[in-house]
Amino acid sequence: MKRTGDQLTIITRILILIGMFLLVLFVPSILQIGGLFQKTPGVIYIAAILFLVVYIGIAVLGWWILKPNLSKPQFKRFSSEEINTVFKTYGLILVLNIVFNYFMKIVFNSGSTENQANINSLLSSNVVTLIVFGFAGAFIAPFVEEFIFRGIVINYFFKHRAWWLNVVLSGIIFSLGHASSNPISFALYATMGMILAYTFKKSGQIKMSIAVHMLNNTVAMIITIVSLLFM
Repeated sequence: MKRTGDQLTIITRILILIGMFLLVLFVPSILQIGGLFQKTPGVIYIAAILFLVVYIGIAVLGWWILKPNLSKPQFKRFSSEEINTVFKTYGLILVLNIVFNYFMKIVFNSGSTENQANINSLLSSNVVTLIVFGFAGAFIAPFVEEFIFRGIVINYFFKHRAWWLNVVLSGIIFSLGHASSNPISFALYATMGMILAYTFKKSGQIKMSIAVHMLNNTVAMIITIVSLLFM
């Protein structure tokens, strides 16, 4: 029988979170390693398939760990009110991204985060990686990251304490998983993580934070790919 976070020791909960965190950090390296052997026929395709299989596997594992902690169905059809909330929340994240990037440009003369630079580098390495990583970033990453950084963190830590503690923790851990070269960049991802955590916690529906995250990633990925291909 699978156990909830309340039934696990704090050490076990920390180890589970660290393990899932390391898996998320590791998975892009599969494509990076494959890119080193572009001249070897088939290697990049094998790397792309392995990347997708492992990434989907992490999503399935994350859901398997999270599911016992959820007391109600999570993936019912979206209501019009929920759709409205998703777009409003995305709008808030978009505005905050613009503000943070503006101050990052003013203070550090940096036009984008280190995480975005890493994504650009990976996407521009070859066409196969661009397609596979672009798809995964838009449609798989939101499930993986929400199951881990929202679902597991919210249900494993400070669940019965002040409501904001695990929201803040979720944002900080989420930001640690995204490369930052300065405090403003770190604050950007932390704030986004906190907004997503609040969205999940308030609604009780992981689908809500997944939808916001997916909308954000899809728009960002389209803009990034278009800029790499045509600008």
